Amino acid sequence: MFPEQRYLGLRFAALLLLAISLVDLLLMVGLTGIHAARPGLFSPDVLAPMTFILAGASFGSAVLAFLYAMLRYPQYRGTILALVLILSAVLAAHMYTIGLPSTANCHDSGKNVDGCIMDEVYYVPSAQTLLSGEKCAPYADNCNLEHPFLSKAIIAAGIAIFGNNVFGWRIFEVLLGTFSIPLVFGICWAITRNARFSLFASFLLAFETLFFVQSSITVIDIHAIFFGLLGILFYVADVHWWRFSRTTLAGIAMGLSALSKETSIFLLLVLVGYVLLMSGGGRRQRMVTSLELLLTVFVVFAVGLQAYDSLFGSGTATTFVGQISFILSYGKSLVGPGWKDAVLAALLHIDTYYITPLNWITYYSPIGYLVTNVSVTGPTGSYTYVAAGYYGIADQFMVWLTYLWGGIVAYYVIKKRASSMDAEWVRDFQLAKFALLWFLIIFGSYAALFLYGRVTYPYYFIQAIPGIAIGCAYLLSRQWFPREVAYMVLLGVGFWFFLYYPDKAFLPNQLRVWLGR
Repeated sequence: MFPEQRYLGLRFAALLLLAISLVDLLLMVGLTGIHAARPGLFSPDVLAPMTFILAGASFGSAVLAFLYAMLRYPQYRGTILALVLILSAVLAAHMYTIGLPSTANCHDSGKNVDGCIMDEVYYVPSAQTLLSGEKCAPYADNCNLEHPFLSKAIIAAGIAIFGNNVFGWRIFEVLLGTFSIPLVFGICWAITRNARFSLFASFLLAFETLFFVQSSITVIDIHAIFFGLLGILFYVADVHWWRFSRTTLAGIAMGLSALSKETSIFLLLVLVGYVLLMSGGGRRQRMVTSLELLLTVFVVFAVGLQAYDSLFGSGTATTFVGQISFILSYGKSLVGPGWKDAVLAALLHIDTYYITPLNWITYYSPIGYLVTNVSVTGPTGSYTYVAAGYYGIADQFMVWLTYLWGGIVAYYVIKKRASSMDAEWVRDFQLAKFALLWFLIIFGSYAALFLYGRVTYPYYFIQAIPGIAIGCAYLLSRQWFPREVAYMVLLGVGFWFFLYYPDKAFLPNQLRVWLGR
């Protein structure tokens, strides 16, 4: 093996290109904000060369980082290659569907706004409004002041860089969703140093249907999850930078998550729960760390939201306090049973069946965000197949496995088995406990909101998906769990992903008819 010093130049070059790409991205986002506030100051065309710099520097950094990892850690080459293959497959799957439906066919004629898949009709116009510098009304579909601004600003950056088309609307959702996968790998690796465990978790998140679909369209959940995962990684991996501790960095990332969507407060509770219950140090130290984390999140969130409100707010939402008041009042107004499930209603012989959080962990029929059918008439008869099918449904293989791995983890906790096991077992179990805590906090929070009377849409469950992926990976990577069964489960997850993949144009039409999706 080469001496470690042989790789320092390679690592430096990778970090340098990464720094260039990050600075370039921040400059582009900053220029997008300036253009939004002062549309006549300069033309967005100046972003074009910066886009090429971003693409080149990012790609070069990724390639050099890959080479560095392969040379520096030869014992983990298989793991690195496997992770790269997972990321490449998911990114390719995203890029295959990113233009479906096309820009020309993705317009809501009723609202007369761009967007067509689920809530795209709110967030695409909101991003376009941000770019135009238009002031927001207290509530309007083109502003969405009921949510913070960062997700919509990122969407706006995509439009400014790549144009007002489906690619520009969705590209950053695709990238943040894809890059969430190595963040989950990093969280698992930082706690366990177990390659199989970490890869299984990455695979399960990568090919989970709800997470993939939400990452494919112009909505705001993935932004919040990405920054939330980044904050968790900063803390569990004990990342330091300059004078910033892991707590401060985690707080900054969680603040960005809150600026993306206010419901990321539940992901913050997940991290605070980990700090209080599972991190090292005495009780007083854990309390101080939690308070430092919460204070950092509040400062980032308050300063960021006030900056937005000062530039674009209107009515009561021109101050941090005013917009928070509006967000809370809007959330309080969202009462009622939520979405209906016609299939379950028919099976139960009732007029109406509403999807509740209980269905999230049992079953509900796939919700069609956008489903377009094609009818074909030929010499042999007529048939219909799904041309584009974006469905909101969590992977039931993983959801149902939660009963098994969650029960096992709870049993070990009650029996305090970890105290008598070796260090590797304890590390893996630490992560499994964290996954169970993650699931319980997210599900419990939304179940409480439901009992309070708040509408709880099924896609809210997406915040629990990374924790479920980690918990399932814990079960499948155990030495006592049959290896053949583990790979059968992974194949089942892959088949579920294939069944609900939005665009199956690569299949013969008759097979698409048979699949019905």
